[in-house]
Amino acid sequence: MEHEKEIQELKERLASVERQLQRKSQTSGLLNFILGFFIVLILLSISIGVVQFIT
Repeated sequence: MEHEKEIQELKERLASVERQLQRKSQTSGLLNFILGFFIVLILLSISIGVVQFIT
């Protein structure tokens, strides 16, 4: 009986860790998108500046 209780506790702990990891992956995905957006925006601005300087 005690082994079953330990197994149930381990399952609950594993489920909580999996939920935490899912939350972190969603947050990091949004952070990566925002960071990538700003990098593309900066590179686009630099490219436009270089083109205008040349012409």
